[in-house]
Amino acid sequence: MYETVKAIFFDFDDTLQSRAGAFRIYCDNFLTRYFPDIQGEEKERRMDEMETHVDGGYKSREAYWPEMIDLWGWKEAPPLADLVEDFNSRFGKAVVMLEGSVETLQELKRRGYMLGMVTNGNSLLQNTKLDTAGIRDLFDMAVVSDDIGIWKPDKGIFEYAMQTLGVTPEESLFVGDHPLNDIQGALGAGMHVVWVDYGSFAGQATPGVPAIKNVRELLPLLKGKE
Repeated sequence: MYETVKAIFFDFDDTLQSRAGAFRIYCDNFLTRYFPDIQGEEKERRMDEMETHVDGGYKSREAYWPEMIDLWGWKEAPPLADLVEDFNSRFGKAVVMLEGSVETLQELKRRGYMLGMVTNGNSLLQNTKLDTAGIRDLFDMAVVSDDIGIWKPDKGIFEYAMQTLGVTPEESLFVGDHPLNDIQGALGAGMHVVWVDYGSFAGQATPGVPAIKNVRELLPLLKGKE
């Protein structure tokens, strides 16, 4: 099925790393810095609230922080711009790679595949994540939507990635968790796709698209290049 594939492109959050796990670390750090007197069950409750209101990371920071300020009655809150900057500069330093993801990337490189990263998000935030994870050197190219002004599911960002590595859609495989941004977007660009059934969109399969629970399960699908 994937005999023609020369390059494999990945989403990052909830494909290679646990976004929820990383965000929990950020929430803990944030509350420690801004609310040092809050501990125990109250701190856990506020962390839960932060997770609930962020909508899996798909809510804008400009909408998110006013919600939290109102919810907490936070009269001494910093300016909105400072909170947005805090999120974008600090969240990326909390990374929780999914089990086996780094080893899978290393094995794919050993097998001779070119690897690419295509991720949506703020440039500072997503690039910091890649640097914190220590995996940038495993990729032949990496693009953050904010860097080029094209966001998944627009096929333009997938075409940009393929052009960067000099491969055709038939030679390209995209692996991601988001049914629209990743799967439909990559399909619209003519790529092969594999859906990672994990995170916020677990259980929302696209008919006819191969599904895996973890990127490690990608390896048995890529026979012939072992």
